[in-house]
Amino acid sequence: MEFWKAILGLARNKFIGVPVAVLAAALALAGYLALPERYVASASMVLVTPSGGGSIDRTKPVAQTNPLLQFSDDLRTTASILILAMNSPDVFKSVGVTEDGSTDLTIDDGRSNPTLLGVGTTGPFIYVQVESGTPAGATKVLAATQERLRQELDDRQNELKAHPITFVQLDDVVRLGPEADASTKLQGAVGGALFGLVAGFGVAYAFVRGRLRLPARLRPAPEDPPAETPKTTETPETPHENHENGVPQKVGSPNGRAPDREAGPVEDGTGSKDGDAVDVVSGADGRDPD
Repeated sequence: MEFWKAILGLARNKFIGVPVAVLAAALALAGYLALPERYVASASMVLVTPSGGGSIDRTKPVAQTNPLLQFSDDLRTTASILILAMNSPDVFKSVGVTEDGSTDLTIDDGRSNPTLLGVGTTGPFIYVQVESGTPAGATKVLAATQERLRQELDDRQNELKAHPITFVQLDDVVRLGPEADASTKLQGAVGGALFGLVAGFGVAYAFVRGRLRLPARLRPAPEDPPAETPKTTETPETPHENHENGVPQKVGSPNGRAPDREAGPVEDGTGSKDGDAVDVVSGADGRDPD
């Protein structure tokens, strides 16, 4: 079930369904044009007894009977004998039909003709059909076959030493001239279309299934989304010493002190505090002592 769902999905895809349909149409046209046109000619014949009957008695006058009222199983047996005798390679060659030729010959009791299929079992019919590539060829082979049938019937009756008055005759019931038969070309078109559909969808299905079964390392890599620009973080400025007026200072300190030093007076070794107005070296008035 899933297979047909996949085929239906491929058919709905315009990038697959349309090319496959075009391919099928092209192959159908090619098949129709590639096969030659055929012509069919046929004839239906029936065996009849002579009007004087099948026997002769010189002591009695000949009774005239209607040949159409004298059909019997004997005539059907004679028709079967003729059909078997005609269906041989030698007879086919004599009427112009060879094994490798383009002409086909059919001789039977009407079973191959749908029209005679129902009545073939009730009468001594012989059906002849010729299929050839040209109308003239079909007509020629049909005429030669009918002539050979009559000759075969007379030869067998002569071999059996039947009296000529009692000879069975072979008459035409209907004869159809060569007509164009488009069934062969239509079969080529249908075959080309089916081949195009099967081949097209088969290749598409195999390609899709093949991509699904590819190993991960052979599958095409998906496109990566655009990378985001990393946010920059402000880093504190690295403190470094700056010697200004001979006093070490650290950059970033507003009062020239290290950022980690606490504000406030700091005592030194003389007992004075940082920030006192009195200088421990000079006097109160700023002059050196004597």
